[in-house]
Amino acid sequence: MGPYKRRLTRVGLMFVLIFFAAPVFAVEAHMYRCKDKNGRVYYSDRPGMECQGGETDEMTKQGLVMERPDALRPGESPEERQARLAQQRQDRALMQTYSSEQQIEAAKKRSLETPLLAVKYARKKLAIYTDRLSELRNREVKYSIDGKEAPLSLIEEIDETLSDIARLEYELESKQRSVERVIDRFEADKERYRELLEAHNRGR
Repeated sequence: MGPYKRRLTRVGLMFVLIFFAAPVFAVEAHMYRCKDKNGRVYYSDRPGMECQGGETDEMTKQGLVMERPDALRPGESPEERQARLAQQRQDRALMQTYSSEQQIEAAKKRSLETPLLAVKYARKKLAIYTDRLSELRNREVKYSIDGKEAPLSLIEEIDETLSDIARLEYELESKQRSVERVIDRFEADKERYRELLEAHNRGR
């Protein structure tokens, strides 16, 4: 094989590698797709020099095209634009973090492990103090049946236990709210993820 044919073979091999690599690049996180003045499409991990002055789209790892942040909208106030850009950043992070609703659900379960353990521990501790209070109340009743006054130490212990129960009930309620916040956050992420996918499918 002559030098000219070997050179053509190398060029052909490079073309095949680039051709098959481009779709892989398109689905990586923080990828960009742009088109030059001749209509040729480029993929890279940053806006390329080849498309200066042309349109550049940022893509998620699923290949979804995100709206360009610098795209101005007529009649949009600075506050509305700021809110829109913040939403775009959240959407971009969401689509680059997950590739399915099942992944979001799995992440929710992992995030709930510690808060649920905290709730379980708080309930167990509250049950111990509740049983303790019941025992103290029974002792107080026994003194009353015997026609005696309960000792001051018993009354103080009852009051202290009541205070502990109130504190534990507040802690339990707080930990339960933490669990609910985690659930709400991931459910909102799933709903938004679904909306973004549906919008993408409608735009095909």
